[in-house]
Amino acid sequence: MKAILFLIIVLLSFSSCSKKEYNNGWFNIEKNYVDIPQKKYDYSGVEKKSANNSDNNNEVIDTSKVDMNNVIEIKERMFINQCNDVYLNPDDYRGKLIKLEGIYDGFTDDETGEKLNFVFRYGPGCCGYDGVAGFEFNYNGNIPNPQDWIEVVGVVEILEIDNYETIRLNAISLNVLDKRGKEFVAN
Repeated sequence: MKAILFLIIVLLSFSSCSKKEYNNGWFNIEKNYVDIPQKKYDYSGVEKKSANNSDNNNEVIDTSKVDMNNVIEIKERMFINQCNDVYLNPDDYRGKLIKLEGIYDGFTDDETGEKLNFVFRYGPGCCGYDGVAGFEFNYNGNIPNPQDWIEVVGVVEILEIDNYETIRLNAISLNVLDKRGKEFVAN
């Protein structure tokens, strides 16, 4: 009996999900990951990658060249898998239209003053549904309120930030919807 009790105590002590404090708690991401750039999301040196993989800082997406009838719709049932496919195969999606719904959130970078916008849904993480899947997007129109349910249609662009490629949607439309979809998705 004592051996079983001891084993349970040891297993509970090794559990990584027992405490979730981050920046002001015991886990300091900057101390644990020294290679993180000092300026988070600093787009001052962003280079958009053109289709022929040459660097082109002045690339502007011409929506007249985008096939508006060929929209890739990311739906609830395979939301995480389809988002991951875009991130894993960016060249297959460059310049294509993607339509998705999700929760809106954004923040302003304190150092650069740039407003960053995201559309996402919650998904599985280490401790339940604490992960997210979705995209950053750029939009020049009216920005919704945090936690609004939105539909974004945007052109996939590949950005290079500090020698790291990432995806951003150049939104051509953004609509706030009254009917919310599933905030928590599994696939």
